Amino acid sequence: MRFICNLCSSLFPSLEGGGSQRERELGIDASTRFATLGTIKASVFWLLVASLLGLISSIKLHSPSYLAEFSCLSYGKVYPAFWNVLVYGWLFNAGLACVCWISARLAGRPIGNSYLLTIAGGAWNFAVIVGLVGILVGDQRPFRLLEFPSYAAPLLFVSFLGMGIWILLAFKARAYRSTFVSQWYVLAAVFSFVWIYMIAQVMIFLVPAQGVFQSVVASWFFGNLSGLVIAPLAFATLYYLIPKTLGQHIVGYRQSGIAFWTWLAASSCSGLAALVNGPFPAWVASVGVIASFALFLPVSIFGMQFVSSLLSSFSKIWDSLSARFVAYSVVAFLVASLLIVFGSLRGPQETLQFTQFENGLRFLFLAGFGGMAFMGGSYFILPRLLNKELPSSGLIDVQFWIQGLGIFVIAASLISAGSAHGALLNGSEVDTVQALASVQPYFFIATLGFVFFLSGSLMYAVSFFWMLLSSRSEKEKSAELLKSAPELEYTPS
Repeated sequence: MRFICNLCSSLFPSLEGGGSQRERELGIDASTRFATLGTIKASVFWLLVASLLGLISSIKLHSPSYLAEFSCLSYGKVYPAFWNVLVYGWLFNAGLACVCWISARLAGRPIGNSYLLTIAGGAWNFAVIVGLVGILVGDQRPFRLLEFPSYAAPLLFVSFLGMGIWILLAFKARAYRSTFVSQWYVLAAVFSFVWIYMIAQVMIFLVPAQGVFQSVVASWFFGNLSGLVIAPLAFATLYYLIPKTLGQHIVGYRQSGIAFWTWLAASSCSGLAALVNGPFPAWVASVGVIASFALFLPVSIFGMQFVSSLLSSFSKIWDSLSARFVAYSVVAFLVASLLIVFGSLRGPQETLQFTQFENGLRFLFLAGFGGMAFMGGSYFILPRLLNKELPSSGLIDVQFWIQGLGIFVIAASLISAGSAHGALLNGSEVDTVQALASVQPYFFIATLGFVFFLSGSLMYAVSFFWMLLSSRSEKEKSAELLKSAPELEYTPS
C-alpha cells in the first residue's frame, strides 16, 4: 500500500509554494507527466530485455551449444530479436520520451491531448511485443530491422503516427513563433520514419520490387533508420541538454542550419555504401560512398559545436549527472561517425565487409551515441517531472562507468574482430574455420562487455523505480526544489 501511495504522489504531486517563474514549467510538466513516465518505463523494460538478448547472442558466437535445447533461442532468432528490441523497444521509447517532453517545454505552454500520446505509446509497445514473439516463434522476415512479422508492422506504423501527430500538435501550439534547433530534428525524425517505413514495407513486402532492388531498399532503410530517425532524436536531446546542464549557449549555434540540412542530405543515401561489391549497378553503391564521405561536413560542425561547448565548461560536466552522459554521447558520435565514413570507402570494405565490424560500429552509434544521450535526458527530465531529487548519485555514477565501459568493450571487440577476420579471409593461406577460431577471443571479450552493459541496465532500472516509488521528503514537497538541485533549470535573463 505504501508503494502505491508513493507512486500516486509521484504521478500527481501536490506541491507547496512556487512563484510565477515556476508556474508555467509545472503546468507544462503536468500536461505530459503520465505519458512521458509511461514511455520511460517502457524504455527501461526494453533495455533490460535487449541487454539479456544481446548477452545470449554474444555467448552463442563462441559457445554455439549454449541454450541449444530451446529452439526459440537459436542464434538466428536471438540475434535479430536483440537488434529490433534495442532499436524499436529501447531507443525509440527513450528517444520519444525525451523529445516529447522537450517539445512541450519548447512550446512554452501546457500541451493537451496527452491521452493520444499515452494510447499511441501503449500501442507501440504492444506492437514491439507482438514483433518480438513473432521473431522468436519463427515468423521473422529476412531484412535487417524489418524482421518483425507482417502482422506487427501495421500496428507499429499506426502507433507511431499517433505519437507523431501529438508532436506536430505540440509544435503548432507553441507560444513562440521562432523555432529551436531541437524542434527541427524532432520534426525531421517524425517525418523521416513515416516516410522510410512506409516505403520499405510497400516496396519490399506489399508490392515487392523486382530483382535485387529489394536489397537496395532494405539497405537504404537500414541506413536511414539510424541516420534520419535515431540520430535526429539524439541531436534534439543534445541541443537541449548542453545549454541546460552547462548553463551556456551552444558554441557556433549559427551554423546549426548548415549541419541540419547537410546531415539529412548525406544520411539519406549513406546506407547504400553497404552495397559495394554486390550484384548491383555500380552507381548505386557509389552514391552511398559519396554520401557517406559527405558526412564529414555536418560531423565537423557537430564536433565543433558540442566539443567546444563541453570544453568551455569542462568542470561542470562532473557536477551534473546528465552532462556526463551527454559528454559520452558526443565522443561516441564523433568516433562512430568517422569510422562510418572511412569504413564506407571501397578500399576498407574489401577487408571489412561481411564481418562483425559493422555490428560493432552500429552498436557504438546506436547505444553509445543515442542510448547515452537518452539516458542523460531521462536523468534530467525525471527530477522535473516528479519534483524529486535523484535517489542515489553514487549508484548513477557507477552505472555511468559500468554501462559506458560495456558499450566501449562491445564496440571495440567487435570492430577489432571484424578487422582481424577480414584480413584473414582476404589471405589465401587460412581457411574459414581457422579464421573464425582466431577471432574467438574477441567474442569472449564482447560477452564480458555485455555483462557490463546488462549490469548498468539493471542499475538504471533500480534508479528509476527507486525514484518513482520512494516517499516524498519535506524538501521535495516544495515547488522551488529545483533551485537547489544539482542541475538547474537555466532560463534567459
